[in-house]
Amino acid sequence: MEPFLIKYGYFFLFLGVAVEGEAFLLAASFLAHKGIFALPWVILTAIVANCIADQSYYLMARTRGRSWLQARFGHHIAFQRVVNLMERYATWLLLGSRFAIGFRIIIPAACGALGMPALRFSMINLLAGVLWAVPTGLLGFYFGSAAERFLSGVKRYEIWVVLILLLMSVVVLLVRHFRHTEWIEDLKLTDLHKLAPYLIGFMGLINLSSAIWPRHGGSMRALESWLPLEVSQHSRPLMLFAGVALLQVTRSLTRRKELGWYLATIALLVSLLLHIARGFDLHHSLVAALLLTYLIYFRRRFYARSDPASMRLALFMAPVLELTVLAYGTIGLSHLHERFTWNPGANPLSEAFRCGVLTLAPNTVPATRHAAHFLGSLQITGWIARLYLLILVLRPVILRSRVEAPPETIDRIFKTHSQKSLSAFAIQSDKHHLLLAHNRGLVGYATRGAIALACGDPLASEEDFLTAVREYLEFCRKNGWTPCIYEGAEDRLAAYHSLGLRSLKIAEEAILDLQAFSLAGGKRANLRAMVNKVLKCGMSVRAYDRKSAPDPALDEQLEAISQEWLAEKALGEMGFTIGRFSLEALERIPVFLAMIGDNVEAFCSWLPYQNGRAVVLDLMRKRKEAVAGTMDVLLAHSLLQLQATGIAQASLGNAPLANVSEPRGPLEKGVALLFEHMNAFYGYKNLFQFKKKFAPRWEGRYLVYPTGADLPGVAYALTGVHSSGGLLQLLLRR
Repeated sequence: MEPFLIKYGYFFLFLGVAVEGEAFLLAASFLAHKGIFALPWVILTAIVANCIADQSYYLMARTRGRSWLQARFGHHIAFQRVVNLMERYATWLLLGSRFAIGFRIIIPAACGALGMPALRFSMINLLAGVLWAVPTGLLGFYFGSAAERFLSGVKRYEIWVVLILLLMSVVVLLVRHFRHTEWIEDLKLTDLHKLAPYLIGFMGLINLSSAIWPRHGGSMRALESWLPLEVSQHSRPLMLFAGVALLQVTRSLTRRKELGWYLATIALLVSLLLHIARGFDLHHSLVAALLLTYLIYFRRRFYARSDPASMRLALFMAPVLELTVLAYGTIGLSHLHERFTWNPGANPLSEAFRCGVLTLAPNTVPATRHAAHFLGSLQITGWIARLYLLILVLRPVILRSRVEAPPETIDRIFKTHSQKSLSAFAIQSDKHHLLLAHNRGLVGYATRGAIALACGDPLASEEDFLTAVREYLEFCRKNGWTPCIYEGAEDRLAAYHSLGLRSLKIAEEAILDLQAFSLAGGKRANLRAMVNKVLKCGMSVRAYDRKSAPDPALDEQLEAISQEWLAEKALGEMGFTIGRFSLEALERIPVFLAMIGDNVEAFCSWLPYQNGRAVVLDLMRKRKEAVAGTMDVLLAHSLLQLQATGIAQASLGNAPLANVSEPRGPLEKGVALLFEHMNAFYGYKNLFQFKKKFAPRWEGRYLVYPTGADLPGVAYALTGVHSSGGLLQLLLRR
């Protein structure tokens, strides 16, 4: 770390403190003890860098508001207590945030999301920065050697731990991948296009190595006969930038970003010319030429837009960054004016513009080592500014609003076209909502990475359905997403197949005709026997109208039951097509309680659809010590009470991965195998057997997707939308 600080000075210290904190400040303070830096300037730089970083976290969270904080962390059990603590002691927590390991980013972000005034935050943030930087700087100045050795040891062990965890994760993923490689048989020739972006990224690595290591002497002497040597020497920074640009656009090319295509084409063209000019690297030039030919020939494959918000930010930040670099260079060169040999016409302003903004060769010669280091830091500053702008330009499309369609329009379409039970989950606020077919149709979807997952079939009339699906596919295509329909209905498959989509059966939905539902008869004999047995224990089932008559004692029991139930589930609180518990949500839907005396043993809730004529099971949770058969009684009697209110149909929800016996192909075989192994993880087979006791009508539900090669990415995205922890939580809790 010391060589970097010595070479690039306070600029590198500024960046290091903004990212890392103590390590750079302690190292710089120790170098100040050696006389290389001035301690007051070290502490001042650290205060400014640290405060700017926390101010950035505050502003990013403030733009999203409290609703973002609720959506991001609201499912955690201790969320409300943490929010209350922040609201009461935000000032003191912010003052001590620099010393709160693990909370340095969360506390400033929470201050922004919870609406702390900007002036108040800025003043407290500045004071907190001073309280942190001054003692830490003094510690490094007087005890820097010992402190740095200790910190290096800690960081060394931390890195090893991270590397071991990453290696273990890779091994687990590879094992699971090769256990379920059936999807490879479903590949098409067109899927080989997915390899091209990674080859372009590999070309970026070649450029970086060419920029760092000099060319062989023989090839350079051959160049001298026909090409000025200064051309090859001055091409190093351009080669470096081309390499970084190709690495940066790799992910954008996998998402078919149009702007990524332009940048990759330019960077490959530059690479082609530079590899020839820098030493006859014909094999590298040939690779660049082949990749450039590929991009030009298949240019129509890259059509996705970049994030409009990021583009606007890039246009705003471009002049700001250039002026910052220009000011940094002008002030520094003026201060070190006597330590440079100036060529005619050169001055601090022109050289700052030439070296920092244009990144050209300097027109002045440093006379001291310190002057040379500053000139190098000026050039690096210019490149960092360009790389930051490149990252902004190539960010994926980000939709800022969680609900794009007006709530009243969503409600109107839902009442008119909610024929399937999954539509009750599609309109919930954890989805984006896209209007289709001239505002007559609607799709609720979520995105994870480059995958867009629609929650059930689009809501539209028979006449508009095909148009709605086409518009959804086109919308995903423009945004660089892979479109999927999760749990599409069997009677919609013909429409999907006509558009070139594929389907895979993943679940069965249990549907009951409530008008004919009864516990009498032979087909529900086992259910009737279990219900009668539990009723003899004194259990009863009653509706709970929390909106009209809220009961704090009952609410407390419901929260306790939910927390206990979640503690037993490996995946925790799930979502997307499964309800999430909150007392506020229970105010708007039918809720039923299974009780013995005043004690709640279990509860369930139902979501209405078909304009109130049908309901779908939302939440179903019980105490750990509840008697066997409690859930049978709860569901059976809640169905009978719903029947009495005029409800015509009830869905018990989907039994994931059920009824996929007699698989026809490799994909179906993989699903059947997954069904057998996932039962121990979340009890899918048990859930199917439980619903089977109610003798429902089963309807197939399907995953609709473009190609077989997309399935691994879709599976990864599904873990993200269903579980807040995503795949990482699934692996850690396995």
